Amino acid sequence: MCGREIYGKPISIKIEGAELSVCPACAKHGKRVDKPKPKPVSSRGRAPVRTSPPPSRTFSSQKSRDTRTENQLVPDYHERIRLQRQKMKLSQKEVSIQTKISVSELQSIETGKMRPSDNLIERLEKFFKIKITEEIVTVGKKDSQKGPAFQTLGDIVVIRKKNEDEE
Repeated sequence: MCGREIYGKPISIKIEGAELSVCPACAKHGKRVDKPKPKPVSSRGRAPVRTSPPPSRTFSSQKSRDTRTENQLVPDYHERIRLQRQKMKLSQKEVSIQTKISVSELQSIETGKMRPSDNLIERLEKFFKIKITEEIVTVGKKDSQKGPAFQTLGDIVVIRKKNEDEE
């Protein structure tokens, strides 16, 4: 801190959140920080014994690369939610209090005007004990059957040629 050369062992201090190594004269300006001492190595030189099992390795198969699963909201989610609420004989206000969803959000979801977020879907499914999502499995082509990795403008746009006779 003062710019002098440090003779001997520097002292670690903390000044305004910054940790510094300073000479003994400058050490009075900050709070001393004791660095943790390194753990001693056992005299036998053995590695410490692992108490937990080693992490398992997972290998992906060719099938997992070709298929993907996604959860998609069912088209009649709003009807299922409304009917289940009515079946449980609860008002929208009671449901909103218990699920921590605002009444206006719940009304919008029940009328189908609003698509619930993944978090809301999870809360509603758990509260009503119903499924409003369905799992969709998409099967991809094998690598040998795939087309080019990218599309060109010509792949997307259909070019129409005018007949000269039409003019």
